[in-house]
Amino acid sequence: MNKFFKRMVKQTEFYVFLIIVVLSLVIQVRSGLFFANNNIVDLLRSMIVPSMYAICALLAFVSTGPDVSFPLIAALSSYLALIVTNNLGLEDTSWFITFIIGIFFGCIMGALNGFIIVRYNFPSLIVTLGTSSLFSGILLGAFEAERMNLPKNLAAFGKASLITVKNAKSGLGSTLPMTFLLMIALYIIAYLVLNKTMVGRGVYAVGGDEVSAERAGFNVKGIRFGIFVVNGGIAAIAGLSYAVMSMRYLPTEYAGGEMIVIAAIILGGTRMTGGIGTLKGCLLGTLLLTMVSNSLILLGISVYWQKVFIGAIIIIGTAVSAVQSHAGRKAKTRLKKETA
Repeated sequence: MNKFFKRMVKQTEFYVFLIIVVLSLVIQVRSGLFFANNNIVDLLRSMIVPSMYAICALLAFVSTGPDVSFPLIAALSSYLALIVTNNLGLEDTSWFITFIIGIFFGCIMGALNGFIIVRYNFPSLIVTLGTSSLFSGILLGAFEAERMNLPKNLAAFGKASLITVKNAKSGLGSTLPMTFLLMIALYIIAYLVLNKTMVGRGVYAVGGDEVSAERAGFNVKGIRFGIFVVNGGIAAIAGLSYAVMSMRYLPTEYAGGEMIVIAAIILGGTRMTGGIGTLKGCLLGTLLLTMVSNSLILLGISVYWQKVFIGAIIIIGTAVSAVQSHAGRKAKTRLKKETA
């Protein structure tokens, strides 16, 4: 028990969890509304798409570097999936068919990122910034995408709900959509792959030390390319989930979410230098930032302070990663000298 506690207090996730508990109690004391059933459901609902994006960001950071293209991949792949569904008369099929179409297009866009990064060894941040602009131009320029209604299969999926609650005091109601199950499924699959397979070990090995990973027999280029293909597919699921939850497609509302997601995974303990990061921390960081986004009004604080908080997290997280990386290099150098 003592060893377990010592190990736990060394983890970033433990402190993020403590912050979540303290913040939730403060909000409850100040407003009396945090633990209301409709507020809890609203929090879970608000976490769905950012949590899916956070998997993309985690996989990229752990293996290669920052990926900021996933919101625009989500936007463009969702649009293409809706257009194909409408033009091929697939409105009466299962919602799953439209999601498969979106995943196909998302994987192609992710493959473009992976090809450029792996083939030319360009920084992932620069490449994904460039492809974000490319995808945005195609969506809003070439296709002239506008607000559009969902096909019948997605509209029916959007109307279905897991839970519907109503606050007896305020009369406000909230619903938890079926897309919450998609988020849970993605996390389970990602956890199993990262923690129970050689591919998952390779992802962390490549991010930790590319040379050592290659000597250990891992296909470094293949893993990095595959990560961006997978990220494209996950982004497509997130994009269509957002459309389903909104009950319409809104092309201009996808851009800009990457900074919040990156802040969330850094807050959850993902190291910007690669090789370190957990899905547990990823989920906790997303929950904390979702609480900040949704609950500032309950505390009577201006929503503009959210940007201050997120910016501070990115700066502090970058500094912590740099310090940890420097300390790690010093420790390795000292160990080599002692063993020489």
